[in-house]
Amino acid sequence: MIALEAVSKRYGSKTVIRSLSFTVKPGEIVALLGPNGAGKTTTLRMIAGYTLPTEGRVMVAGYDMATQHLEAARRLGYLPEHPPLYDTLTVHGYLRFVAKAKGIARAEMPAELARVTDACRLEAVFAHDVYKLSKGYRQRVGLAQALLGNPEVLLLDEPTIGLDPGQTQETREVIRAFGREHTVLLSTHHLAEAALLCQRVAILHQGRLVAIDTPEGLQRALAAAHRIALRVIAPAELLTQTLLSLEGVRTVHIESTAVPGHPLAVECEVEARDGIEAAIARAVAGRWELYGLERRQATLEHIFLTYVRTGAAEGAA
Repeated sequence: MIALEAVSKRYGSKTVIRSLSFTVKPGEIVALLGPNGAGKTTTLRMIAGYTLPTEGRVMVAGYDMATQHLEAARRLGYLPEHPPLYDTLTVHGYLRFVAKAKGIARAEMPAELARVTDACRLEAVFAHDVYKLSKGYRQRVGLAQALLGNPEVLLLDEPTIGLDPGQTQETREVIRAFGREHTVLLSTHHLAEAALLCQRVAILHQGRLVAIDTPEGLQRALAAAHRIALRVIAPAELLTQTLLSLEGVRTVHIESTAVPGHPLAVECEVEARDGIEAAIARAVAGRWELYGLERRQATLEHIFLTYVRTGAAEGAA
């Protein structure tokens, strides 16, 4: 339902998307995950037809967004980062205007408005002016306009931003229900949200796709690389050299925000061998103050940070 083929996007001399390729299947919810500036919003804008790629091709439901824009646009709903609301209209008037723009027949409009109003829990504000709405309700009205017309593809840019916990849960239920029979591509900063909602997660960094898989698949991919976390007071450079000199220690990462005189947060990628924890403990405790040592499981947050670090190192290289 969504296919990006070697897509790049440049603004002048700045390249924000670099040879991006991936697909999203019918009935699949996929998350775009990445730090600020990774290219998530630009990717969604290209799929929506808001901007065209500099290179490559974007396909939606089999239609080329560059040459068959209208046919592709008929098949998608889009919630941008900032919902496109008209403050001078009521919620009812705004949704009715969007429904007309999407070509929904007059006879079908009452039922369609009722459907999205119920799905997004807008009954209490249906007759209110848009400018009077809270940020949470504005976000839900934006989601409602994206759902109008029952599109085959739904693009959501940070759909739960600004919502309270109750509204967030309701919005996730709407997305999950829609995704059972449709295609959803969403961007999020919330790792837990990606794990709860999505069949696959695509990790972007500096406009590049550094990984795409199921949350479980990403965890399995890093499971072979065991990790040991330390808390130790020691000179960072000397500690790194000592750890890397140990047989079986592959990489060492030390948090750069450590406060002088306080324990450093250290993470080592190690080979799967017996006694590696004991060897690290002996090497460190024999010279410095060791406050903690534990083997870590590959959580989605850890996977995200690992891939972003790897992408940053490759970009610098």
